[in-house]
Amino acid sequence: MKKFIIFVVVMAFMASVASIAFGRTMEEEKQAVRNYLKVIDVKIIKARKNSQNAKVTALKAQKTATLARWAKLQASMVAVPPPAASVPPPAPVVVKPAAPAGLFGRGIHTSLAYQYINDGKNSSIYGSSGLMANLILDDFIGLGTKLGWTPDTVKYKLGMGGFYVYGLGGIKAIPIYAGGILYLPQWLGVQDSYLTGGLNYVVYGNGLTSGKIGGDIYFGISTDFGLGFGLGKTGFEIGYNVVRSNTITSKGISLSVNQLLNL
Repeated sequence: MKKFIIFVVVMAFMASVASIAFGRTMEEEKQAVRNYLKVIDVKIIKARKNSQNAKVTALKAQKTATLARWAKLQASMVAVPPPAASVPPPAPVVVKPAAPAGLFGRGIHTSLAYQYINDGKNSSIYGSSGLMANLILDDFIGLGTKLGWTPDTVKYKLGMGGFYVYGLGGIKAIPIYAGGILYLPQWLGVQDSYLTGGLNYVVYGNGLTSGKIGGDIYFGISTDFGLGFGLGKTGFEIGYNVVRSNTITSKGISLSVNQLLNL
């Protein structure tokens, strides 16, 4: 009889373990233990009525062992909180490379422009040709921001150059120059566009003396050919230019190729 009771207890315990393995919930396991304990209690009452003291003692031991196993099972089934989600590492900070200091490391913005004036004089079918070297200055008076534009909308130019036509009747002049640049919205959404213009004064030229005040105005578009070595964007300009020496004036439709240089 004792072997049968032990077999029943072992089978009940195996059944409870198997139920855990097959995914019983905690509440279902609790109810199964309650039912089993009720069966033992009924057996204890029946054994007492029949004065089966030894059986009563064995059943109480089974009940105590079952309660102990149930307590151990409860402790092992306490829900373990899921590990906290790992915080992804911060995105790497992308350090933009510093703008190149320039061809000579000075960071000075300049431009060199070849200009052609179709003055229509019979003395030269080629018109007047010249080179202008300019220093490009930022908007130090804040004109652009005062007008509601970005700080880079307006630039200023100070420069010097020379115009020459070979042969008699052609202009020979060395002018100094002061002007500005007004950058416009991108032309057709692709190329940068701008207006540029200013005044020039010939300090030395025809007649071996100074000349008079002239001026120019151009519309230009610029593009970056990616040449590097301190070379910035290249501008292609069309406009009207007037250069006046003491005795000869060259004026007319003008074409210019303007190369930005970062020194």
